Amino acid sequence: MRLSALTADMVQKAIAIYQDLAYGPRARRPLDLPAAGAADALLGMFHKEHVETIPGHPFHRYSLRLGNRNYPFMKLLVQEHLIGGEFFFAVDTHDQMDIKPDYPDYEQWMAVRRFNRDLKRQIESGFQAAGLDTCAVLRDLVIAKCGNAGTPCRGLVLIVDDEEDLAAAVEALLKRAGFRTYKVHDGKAGVEAALELRPDLVLLDYEMPELDGMQVIERLRADPATADVPVLLSSAARVSMTDIKRASGFLAKPFSEALLFEMIERVLRTKEAPK
Repeated sequence: MRLSALTADMVQKAIAIYQDLAYGPRARRPLDLPAAGAADALLGMFHKEHVETIPGHPFHRYSLRLGNRNYPFMKLLVQEHLIGGEFFFAVDTHDQMDIKPDYPDYEQWMAVRRFNRDLKRQIESGFQAAGLDTCAVLRDLVIAKCGNAGTPCRGLVLIVDDEEDLAAAVEALLKRAGFRTYKVHDGKAGVEAALELRPDLVLLDYEMPELDGMQVIERLRADPATADVPVLLSSAARVSMTDIKRASGFLAKPFSEALLFEMIERVLRTKEAPK
């Protein structure tokens, strides 16, 4: 949807669905929404975030911290991604702290992450069932625009991302550009697919079940068969420079279609450059 189409009813509906699932209907927290339907007035209660990892490729999202019964930092999003000017409702678990297995509360923290991930899926499914735009709408928009370009095959890209609708949208864009694709939705399956398929590039999400992005990179680099496979890491979280340097390139979410292909070209050029 365009921001000009956003209404108070949509935002109220999204907040109600979120809070019913995050807290229960009786514990819903009242919010004072403006009565006017103008996007500027509605989004004034959100925090506007500007992402421009590479100059000339700005993207935006609007976040409202609503939390949940186990974790206070989860957020409702009005998100722009891949297609400039098209926004959708989503949830940011906002639980990306760098917790290592040797931390005293590691298992409890992993339980919180699993709870948040499951809750995110439930809320976003609730949005979709209520007729609100979600990343599934973005996926359909991208697929509808992607005809068969008839370009020669440019190699195989392995997509590893637990956001299934967004992964499908990226897959459609890559196919249009002449790439073969294969996608999986958790880190363990990503490692197994990389070993079997030997892709030309891995497009890897940072936060995933089973194995996270850094664990996937560690396992790929440790195996001679996949040690040299380029990895383009992607995340909406703040990622340390140490972790970014372990990948071949980094994409901050949200990103545009143009930036996606610019970074893919950079990573592939680096792979092909003489050493």
